[in-house]
Amino acid sequence: PACLKQIHDPPFFLFGVGDRTVLTRYAERVAIVGARKASQYALKQAMSIAETLGRYSVLVVSGLALGIDAAAHEGALAAGEATVAVLGSGCDQIYPRRHWRLAERIQENGLVLSEFPLRTSARPAHFPRRNRIVTGLSKATVVVEAALKSGSLISAKLALAEGREVMAVPGLVTNQQARGCHQLIRDGASLVESGEDVLKELGIGPGDSLALSLAVQGLTPEQERLLDLLEAGPVSMDALLSDLELSIEDLTVSIVMLEVMGLVHSEAGRFQSTQLRPSRELYC
Repeated sequence: PACLKQIHDPPFFLFGVGDRTVLTRYAERVAIVGARKASQYALKQAMSIAETLGRYSVLVVSGLALGIDAAAHEGALAAGEATVAVLGSGCDQIYPRRHWRLAERIQENGLVLSEFPLRTSARPAHFPRRNRIVTGLSKATVVVEAALKSGSLISAKLALAEGREVMAVPGLVTNQQARGCHQLIRDGASLVESGEDVLKELGIGPGDSLALSLAVQGLTPEQERLLDLLEAGPVSMDALLSDLELSIEDLTVSIVMLEVMGLVHSEAGRFQSTQLRPSRELYC
């Protein structure tokens, strides 16, 4: 995806098992991350938020870890939608091992991704690298329960560094696991209490993301490639002709069709995906 190419230290390769078209079928992607040893309250919140996002055709991205990650994947699956799991190991080395069945369910309609080759075991140094892909694939990152020193806070900082939206779910003030979320909120992260709050922060109302998702599902391969290029920002007609190797007639038809679908708009002779917000330098 174009948005992943824009992050610091993008992966050279991605290995995947499942349906890779989910990365183009869904108009919006949101990462949900948090504590491995999460409270029951946090697990319920993560699952509820993911299920709500799924109902509005927002693709949930997480890391298949214990706790919040697994709850987020389960919530998306409960909504009957796909989800993306990014691993800190090879795609054939599911970690933690107890999530092999969850990984199989994700692969049926979604995608398990890794930058690590097959037969690569999970190692501590791999997880920060995994985290940058989780946040790099996503327009926004939602943190549900995180200690002050945790991988989830690293993920949030990565998202902020890349100009992505960060949201946090508050917890009990007596819960040490919630202090990281409270610190994020103090630092300017959006406070969210539900999936509806996340949708509101994304600017999505009833039917908005669903309509976009249905439109994206009907795209031709050429239109998918074009939309992928336009996600990174405004592009001129000449640059598109060079990158796509299409005739000007075919390219013009594709652009007009995407404009009719509401997926692309033009300004001053340059074209841009409508999934980008004018106030941001980068969205995906």
